[in-house]
Amino acid sequence: MKNKLLNKGHKHHFQHNHDQKTIHDIKNGESTKIKDIIGGRQFINKAESLGIRKGVQIIKVSSQMMHGPITVKVGQTQIAIGRGMANRIIIE
Repeated sequence: MKNKLLNKGHKHHFQHNHDQKTIHDIKNGESTKIKDIIGGRQFINKAESLGIRKGVQIIKVSSQMMHGPITVKVGQTQIAIGRGMANRIIIE
C-alpha cells in the first residue's frame, strides 16, 4: 500500500528560494547567465537537451502577461518553455 502512495502523481512541485531569481523574474530582452537548474535527473536532462545548462548565457525574448510560454534565446536558437520550467531555472 505504501508503494502505491509513493508512486501516485509523477509531478513534483518545486519552490525556489525567493532570494533566487529565475527566468520568469527578468524583463524581456534581458540577458543573464544560468546559475542552477532545480529538478531531478530527467528534468535536468530535458533542459540540457534544449541547450539550457549551468553557465550558459540566455536572453529572455518574450512572455505572455499571465499565462503561456516564455521564449528564450540560447545561442542562436529560440525556444519556448513553460512557466513551470522557467521557474526552476535559477539565474545570476
